[in-house]
Amino acid sequence: MREALRRLAATGLVSFVPNRGVRVRTIARDELRQAFMVRAELEALVTGLATPRMTKASLEALAAAEEQFAELTEELLDRRRSEAERTRLTGDWVRANYRFHDVIYEAAAVPLVERIAKSARRTFLSRWSPGGPEIDDLYRQNVYQHRAIRDAIAASSVEGARALAHEHVLHSGRLLEVILEHRSAA
Repeated sequence: MREALRRLAATGLVSFVPNRGVRVRTIARDELRQAFMVRAELEALVTGLATPRMTKASLEALAAAEEQFAELTEELLDRRRSEAERTRLTGDWVRANYRFHDVIYEAAAVPLVERIAKSARRTFLSRWSPGGPEIDDLYRQNVYQHRAIRDAIAASSVEGARALAHEHVLHSGRLLEVILEHRSAA
């Protein structure tokens, strides 16, 4: 149990409070923005490095990951599903998003940067939730952004892919901010 709590503390999900035990850590809006700024820079860097290194197999894997992400987005936004099912789908959606980016990391072949970025993104995994219909378009924009990144990589546009990846991560940060605002208002 202690080791599990230490691991959670290492990801920033909990903190040890003297004489009080362990508390789930909240994240300040400014800290959230800064974290996504760093992630945006890392994603842009990795996408720029990966673009000229993408093989046919990598492009096919990227397309498959993008397609799965798009399908999960539509399932997540289906209001006929229960809130519990949509919450479960949110976890699947986040992992599908990660799979898309992992194909790019694999092609970039920069393991240290990959470890840093994956550590940073784990901090946010539990903070996602489906949200209400007012943010559906923000979810759909992620699908369009993945497609645009994939297309730029397939066209060997290093600068285009870098810029799209950077904007995509910043957009994801804004989406998470809206989700957290929605959750705190509920």
